[in-house]
Amino acid sequence: MTADIPTSPARQLNDRLLSAVLLSLMGSELLWLVTRSDVVEAIVGGCILHSILLTAPRFGIRETYLMTIVTILSALVWFTVDEPIYVIAEGARQAAFLMSFVLLVGLIQQAAQTSRDVKTCGEYLTNQPPGRRYVSIFLGTHYMSHVFNLGIIALIAPLIMKGTEDASDPRNPIRQRRQISAMLTGFGWGVVWSPTAIAPLALLTLLPGAERIPWMFAGFLIALVVLLAGWAEDKARWKPGAFSAPMAPPPFPKAAFAGFGALCLVLLFLTLSGMAAFDQSVVFGLMLASPIILVGWLMLQNRGDTGATKGRVAEIYRTFLPDSAPIGVSLACSGFIGRVAAHLTPSQDIAEYLNIMAMPGWLFMLGLSLLVMAMSWLALSPIMLAVFLGAVLAELPAMPIERTWAALAISSGWALSMMTSPFATTVLLNTQITGIPGLTYVGWNWRFSIMAIGILAAAYWMIDVLI
Repeated sequence: MTADIPTSPARQLNDRLLSAVLLSLMGSELLWLVTRSDVVEAIVGGCILHSILLTAPRFGIRETYLMTIVTILSALVWFTVDEPIYVIAEGARQAAFLMSFVLLVGLIQQAAQTSRDVKTCGEYLTNQPPGRRYVSIFLGTHYMSHVFNLGIIALIAPLIMKGTEDASDPRNPIRQRRQISAMLTGFGWGVVWSPTAIAPLALLTLLPGAERIPWMFAGFLIALVVLLAGWAEDKARWKPGAFSAPMAPPPFPKAAFAGFGALCLVLLFLTLSGMAAFDQSVVFGLMLASPIILVGWLMLQNRGDTGATKGRVAEIYRTFLPDSAPIGVSLACSGFIGRVAAHLTPSQDIAEYLNIMAMPGWLFMLGLSLLVMAMSWLALSPIMLAVFLGAVLAELPAMPIERTWAALAISSGWALSMMTSPFATTVLLNTQITGIPGLTYVGWNWRFSIMAIGILAAAYWMIDVLI
């Protein structure tokens, strides 16, 4: 969208002002999380308001639509709630948090884009022999997404398309289909336990009773079972050797994978250190670690050349921040809408009507996952759904299961939506890169999607019975 806007002195001035405001927003949000100062909170509010105004020339249909909903909900709150300022302020806090989070974590992705190690790892994953390719691409996308986020789709998808571009080979459409499915499935199920995924971390702030470690451990096991089921389904559908010629595996790039692994360990260390030093959550630790990782990783890439590193940081400041502003506004709107809509929803009355306390715990969890999956077909952001459902559940006096498992069910529903909805962010991004329609991808995997729902039902039953 932004590429169509001509560069002009006015545009350049807008970009500089917008970058400065977004930088101030990130810094003041981190400071507020530590101090909870009213003065700092006012600065955060001013930053987010100015960032929206400065981003307005970049608004597309999505941002305009979401801002319209924000306006309508704000009016409803103002005229129907006893303390409207309190409700709107809660929504604004959620908006500022999500916007700051996505911008800060996006800094890691910016460093990854110019990393030779990341590129080498991606090429190794997509050049595996047919028998290993599904597992290789699934696991590679699954783990690298924790640092690279959606950028891993932008890295792997072009490599897949390049490797299957020969139209004269009748095996290439099948190869392309199998690899694209493995990539998107691997990314989607990484969300269930990822330490850096946005929606689960937003849930963590909304459900204080949720314990992140058991949630991540259970999510990891579910993702492992999904991997095995997906690999078996892929093998059963496509007979070995029928669509791929034998090939030798490429040499394992030890240095590249060791470098990427070391980066992940450093990120974990910095995140935990930030948590301990400021007595804050994992969310804060990750936000604080992101700019440190950016500078350190760029220094390594440039072999200690401070001039080159400063140049790259300046480029990120000039381009990444203003270009990321629309997605930041979208997430801010999603957070506001989810929080305010939850306040307007009579959650306790609905819970009593549905008699949720009479439900088995596993059935309640499965219902949450299927609800997220179904609502994704309305083109609602996963962040919006996570914030909305998290805030609604937080208002309930009791649930059939602990909040930890409710959070797991919601994040698992997000993973399901990436397999079943043509409107999921990963599916839309893949369509933009490959030209493969979202409905085509959903049609490829409907059998496996049903299998995944069965896996979740079994996992939820085990959690309900055994824990």
